[in-house]
Amino acid sequence: MDGSSRLCSPRARRALGSVIVITIAVVLTACGGGGANTSGSGATPSAAPTPVPAAGAQFTETGSVRLVSAVAPAAVTCSFPSLNGPEILLQVATADKTLGGYVTLTSSKVFLRVGAGSGSTYTQRNFAGSGVTNFDATKGAHFNARLTDTTPAGQNPGTIGAVTAISGSVSCGDQTPGSGTITINGNSTSGSISGALTSMLIKCPSGVTFALINGLTHVGSAPAAVEIGGGSGEVYFGSLATTSAGFFFTSSAPGLYTVANGHVHWNNAVLTQTGAGGAGHTITINGDATCGT
Repeated sequence: MDGSSRLCSPRARRALGSVIVITIAVVLTACGGGGANTSGSGATPSAAPTPVPAAGAQFTETGSVRLVSAVAPAAVTCSFPSLNGPEILLQVATADKTLGGYVTLTSSKVFLRVGAGSGSTYTQRNFAGSGVTNFDATKGAHFNARLTDTTPAGQNPGTIGAVTAISGSVSCGDQTPGSGTITINGNSTSGSISGALTSMLIKCPSGVTFALINGLTHVGSAPAAVEIGGGSGEVYFGSLATTSAGFFFTSSAPGLYTVANGHVHWNNAVLTQTGAGGAGHTITINGDATCGT
């Protein structure tokens, strides 16, 4: 499952996946002492490191869709774990917010997904192309890609226009993904789930007792992307997906995880698979994680 087919919203991956990126060079300049030391101190001062710039992105696109070209730091997500390797996601929209989506950057490709409306009136188009350079999922990248329409059959494109090319750059600034040990053990309709999540990204929005954790695991022998979180009295386990299947586990029990002082603790949370055949299939989540920045 690549950036052109993955939904990224916390609950059922409703949001679109994507990003733009630029490599940050942290320059450390040393002051050379070329002559003899006449002060007797023997010390040669060095310049302070150049500050890391804030995250953000700038891009231009060609086509009939007109997205806002400047992307604020809060709309950039770096180090996003996927089955195709780490990605950078960039949330984008038109100025009037009637059309929105994501640009996703992998080490080699740009994926753009734009959508409009909601529910039964929702429309969406997908575009993809090669042309990513200087990619580092922790720092940023440059991109310059010609795009082709990759909208899947059955997806309603509505009247959304085409985007034929996109170019720009993104900086991750001082973003960090967070770290910790979160284990998920149990079973699904496609096999067992066991062990610690890897390549975790822990996001803890300011001012709310909510955390979203993305990572990687296995369902049976198949690699799977994972998203866990919760809110409003319901804890959910979303975006557990292999390349061929998706699973959703949920529970309405209180106190299954806590968020405080930049840390997340999952407390023996038992969730049940929803959907056809899900009854009797449960997973248990345990562990601690430190929020990223």
